[in-house]
Amino acid sequence: MHPHDQTTRKLGWVYGQVQDRLDLDGASLFETTHRRRTEVPVHEHEFPYVTMLVNGKYREPFARGDVYFTPFSAAYHPVHTRHAGLIEEHGCRFFTLELEPSWLATVESALPPDSVFDWHGQKVLWPMLRLFREYREEQLGPSLTMESLALEVIGALRLGKQDDYATDSWKLVREKMHDCFREQMRIGDLATAAEVHPVHVARLFRQHTGLTAGEYLQRLRAQHACRLMQQPERTLCEIAYDSGFFDQSHMNRVLRRFTQCSPGALRTLTQ
Repeated sequence: MHPHDQTTRKLGWVYGQVQDRLDLDGASLFETTHRRRTEVPVHEHEFPYVTMLVNGKYREPFARGDVYFTPFSAAYHPVHTRHAGLIEEHGCRFFTLELEPSWLATVESALPPDSVFDWHGQKVLWPMLRLFREYREEQLGPSLTMESLALEVIGALRLGKQDDYATDSWKLVREKMHDCFREQMRIGDLATAAEVHPVHVARLFRQHTGLTAGEYLQRLRAQHACRLMQQPERTLCEIAYDSGFFDQSHMNRVLRRFTQCSPGALRTLTQ
């Protein structure tokens, strides 16, 4: 535990085991552990917060559909946001930056009114990851670096706001890719679907996901392959073909890059 953990400052966090708490001037940093599968009921948090999933899997129902988190995904919820969640088997661990009202008076204009989700490493994740590293390495309590990084997280939330045109275009591009990810496609196909220039499509992927269109496509195919591996009657060759890979060897290379294990080991884990 950090030496500055002993404090009377109230936390607005509701569920999970809070550990290694560290208080900054106007904010708190802490890890939260859930050790098993848990259905988190509908609740609110008393303070706004940004959280990053460090390990495990987590799902939140949301107005536009369920939001799935994998390790090193981040989310921001404003104060009193009502939400629920499902912590999947084997539990999970979060790193959280919770903001105190007394500090919000100086940064409130930068906080978006709605929740923000960053599960592709767009803008919020990277300062949160740097803050997590600083938090883990700090042994003498809060530092100027940690306070600066906390402000960078707030700045990233503000930078994440996009105009309506970009949001509408991205929705059309994303729908096209999700519908056709098993097929061979080009940037021009996505541009036609959204009625925008191909250059704009490339910018949309970087802006919204931090990835190229090709990298995003490979993640969709890899995810689909992992799901198909839960069907023991399917061979790896069939899974590769049904997921849009050129062949089994191509699928093996992509899965190894994303999961750091062989498809056989991955299949055992998913069954």
